[in-house]
Amino acid sequence: MKILKKFKKSIFFRIFFHFVYILAIAGLPTVVKYMVDDNYSNGIYDVIKLTGIFTLLVIIGMGAQYISQRSSWRLEKEFNLYMRKELFSVIICKEPNEFYKNSIGDYNSRLNNDIAACEEHLEYVMLIFESSISFIIYAIYIFLLNYKMAIIIYLVALIVLFLPNLTAKKFSEKNKKLLDDTASYNSKIIDLLSGYSFINCFTYRNIEKNHKKSLDEMEDSRFSFGKFKTFVNVLNGTVMYLINISSFAIMAFFLYKGEITAGIATATIAYIQNFMFPLRTVIDAISWKKSVETVMNDMLLEISKNKNLSIEDVKFDNNIKCNNVSFKYDDYIIKNFSHTFKKNKKYAIIGESGKGKSTLLNLINGNLPCTEGNITIDGKEVSYRFCNQLIMYLTQKSHIFSENFWDNVSIFDSFNKDVLENDNKYIPSNKVDTLLKSENNNELSGGEKQVVNYLRAVISARDILLLDEPFSAMDKVMEDYVCNKLLEMKDKTIIMITHNVEKDFLDKFDEVIYM
Repeated sequence: MKILKKFKKSIFFRIFFHFVYILAIAGLPTVVKYMVDDNYSNGIYDVIKLTGIFTLLVIIGMGAQYISQRSSWRLEKEFNLYMRKELFSVIICKEPNEFYKNSIGDYNSRLNNDIAACEEHLEYVMLIFESSISFIIYAIYIFLLNYKMAIIIYLVALIVLFLPNLTAKKFSEKNKKLLDDTASYNSKIIDLLSGYSFINCFTYRNIEKNHKKSLDEMEDSRFSFGKFKTFVNVLNGTVMYLINISSFAIMAFFLYKGEITAGIATATIAYIQNFMFPLRTVIDAISWKKSVETVMNDMLLEISKNKNLSIEDVKFDNNIKCNNVSFKYDDYIIKNFSHTFKKNKKYAIIGESGKGKSTLLNLINGNLPCTEGNITIDGKEVSYRFCNQLIMYLTQKSHIFSENFWDNVSIFDSFNKDVLENDNKYIPSNKVDTLLKSENNNELSGGEKQVVNYLRAVISARDILLLDEPFSAMDKVMEDYVCNKLLEMKDKTIIMITHNVEKDFLDKFDEVIYM
């Protein structure tokens, strides 16, 4: 896989030192063979020599194993960092119509469960490499002991390598279903807990049932996957024992014929056990790898998508034009709406609920496509990415991050904080300390959260502010204060949806649009 090139240093260290480890440890049965067959013609010197060689091989093996396993952890870290970073970038760079096809729970599951499955895939690939190295080294040692016996053992072992193909497809299907059901369960948890305010003595039983249905589906999938995985493991293990039986019979026959010594037999027994282990690991790893192959391929395809939101040199010079705009959902919400919003003017939009006020702002912002007609900014048709650079869009419940005041207002230093740090005129001074003391702005009151969002708009440097009742949770004094501050900004074009129809308030706008 091409992705392995990104981690070639860690992969090299892991594989190379695994090779050194196996080379050293695989030499131990040969030393045992010499110990059994040696006539000790040099007396105690032969004992010391064999013990020294045995000890040296153990030291080399343990040192190499430490470096190999340490490199394995580094590889895991690098892989997870890369995959999660790339996938998160793809997710946040999606267009709204693509982003909202999945729930937050789905994305959370992909960033956790699917990436974990991809990490398993990588680990299985590494196990196949490592076990193949071990298999080859032990095969060479067996060949050096007795080539006739080795060839027969090899032929029997080759049959086993075809086993994964018999179960791979079904294994993959069951694992994919488990991941999908786990993602659905995660989404269900987020959905149900988000509706906590509706849980009471009348509803909680049915909410429990709804949760249990999703939970049962996930756990049934897990049990089904586990059963099949157990079947595959037992099947592979049974064949391993058949190879052991065959090897035992071959070795007994050669001893009977006098073609091998007791030392060779002793070493061969040890090698066959070691030979079987990497062979079993290769077979299992191939099966497991195939079970997550679909997830890995889907993930690689996903992270290959464009994830670059480049900043273009765009300016707002003249106006926003809505030309016979219609938006249809079931029945028309907006039909044949035309209006020109001029630069630096202030507009209030009023009207009954359900008449398309919020939809209009979403159309202007590029969040929704027009069913008919079009909207242009300085003659250029709106799109989500284009509008993002000119417009700050706030609603009653625009998201507040679970972070401190400055991270929220500046969106992690994306906007220039100096505007607020050097000048506190945008909010009353008695509110400043309360906001600054909060380490988690999600714990603020609804009105205070709306103040944070208002201040985001102030320092965002956007030319156009689309405001969908953004101050509905504020007290009257604060609402009047921030509205006055916004409407005093001579370099901002403001289009605000409001339910405040008091004449004194509406007179502050350049134009009032009734929908």
